[in-house]
Amino acid sequence: MVVYATQRALDLMARACAESDGKTLSAATIARYHQNGLSAFLPFCATMSAALKRELRLDDIDRQFIDQFIAHLRQSDVRLSSQKVRYATTKAVLAAMGESGWIAKDIFPRNPFPNSNRSMKGQTALSEPERRSVLQALKTDMRAIIKGSGSLTSEELAVCLLAIAARTGINPTPALELLTDCLQPHPIKSDRYVLVSFKRRGNATHIQSLRRAADVESMVSALPDVARIIDLVRERNDTIRQSSNSPAFLFVYESLSRKNAGKMGRLAQHTLTRGIKAFLDRHQITDADGKPLRLNVMRLRKTFENHLFTLSGQDPFLTARLGGHTPKVSDNHYLEAPERAEQDWRLMGEVRTEELLNHGKVAPLPTQNTPIAHCRDTLNGERAPKNGEHCQKFLACFRCRSFVVTSDDLHRVFSLYWALVRMRQKMGASAWKRVYGHIIRIIDQEIAPQFDGELVSIQRQRAEVDPHPFWRDPERLEDIA
Repeated sequence: MVVYATQRALDLMARACAESDGKTLSAATIARYHQNGLSAFLPFCATMSAALKRELRLDDIDRQFIDQFIAHLRQSDVRLSSQKVRYATTKAVLAAMGESGWIAKDIFPRNPFPNSNRSMKGQTALSEPERRSVLQALKTDMRAIIKGSGSLTSEELAVCLLAIAARTGINPTPALELLTDCLQPHPIKSDRYVLVSFKRRGNATHIQSLRRAADVESMVSALPDVARIIDLVRERNDTIRQSSNSPAFLFVYESLSRKNAGKMGRLAQHTLTRGIKAFLDRHQITDADGKPLRLNVMRLRKTFENHLFTLSGQDPFLTARLGGHTPKVSDNHYLEAPERAEQDWRLMGEVRTEELLNHGKVAPLPTQNTPIAHCRDTLNGERAPKNGEHCQKFLACFRCRSFVVTSDDLHRVFSLYWALVRMRQKMGASAWKRVYGHIIRIIDQEIAPQFDGELVSIQRQRAEVDPHPFWRDPERLEDIA
């Protein structure tokens, strides 16, 4: 009875997938429900049936039964992350059975695998040499594709998708499910576009007023080179797309394999994986150890975000905003400490004390106030944009040679100090140490010791209870990104 019910649930999912052209659940997801979930759950059911010396009934699947299944998973020899996957994929099928009224709905415990994500290593960003090798290979392949003619093969579409991912940091599933109208004009910048992807429950035909904001999966900024790739794919495969069952999707191709020759299909994870392997084999790209490089869209996304982190002056809020998620998610799952972090985060500016100025007998160079201290030139300083606008990279001040700190600035310096300390709980200790620990260390070890100890103590305490107005709002750190 239980086996039949789970099979019926999968059949209903597969039918909905076919009728919606994969917008409810993809065929690959349904297959994973069986491969990862039921392949563990049904043998457990068989064991329970043997213990009870009777066939299981659907009403046997209750909260106690689920708890026993979780205990069974816990006693297995697979990793905690794999246990969670087996439980989650099983739960998806059982939840569908609950919606059909075959079993009770409220039988699942809340978060039975806490902190399991900590045991997962996950994907890592490409190193700088690896990133350059991949980008150069993509550039070579894209030149060949642009010079060609006719429809694009699945391998060529895989290269186009990799090129888009490398330039936008888009997530894997939204990348595969981009629509032909995914590119929209940027509302502010005329030389930019917005790459829009929709959730499966969205209407995958055209962007229209019937869509809700909740249907949007992601919106990322895209430069003209990304727009050219999307236009190329749209134009070259238009005839194939119109002859397929997926005319609204961007990555549609005609199969060249013997088994499916002439059949129209959408780029899926397995075809993308094959395309990536062909790309790597063609260019013989290796990692730092000389082994074949492991590459997928998620690694490109993490690489993109870490590159943004470097270009933004290691500003996590700007990086998270461009990456399309919260600073906490960015810090915990995407950003990696740069190899030269400790060396890069040292005081590059100047500390001016009364002793250095010989008690006022030496006239200091003119400076301008900033929210942290002083700057020699906010328009043309070392890190200024030099486009007529004042520099606002406040978090990078400590690594700027135009940065100047005087005794009058200590209140502002320590106001920032305490604002950063308050961010620790919000970000998490490890992420906070990686991103802001260097600034705290610079203030404590390189700036404070150069001033009178009593003055430092007074200004430190004052800033904690009465911070400078610029740093009084805890959200200020996010606003300046």
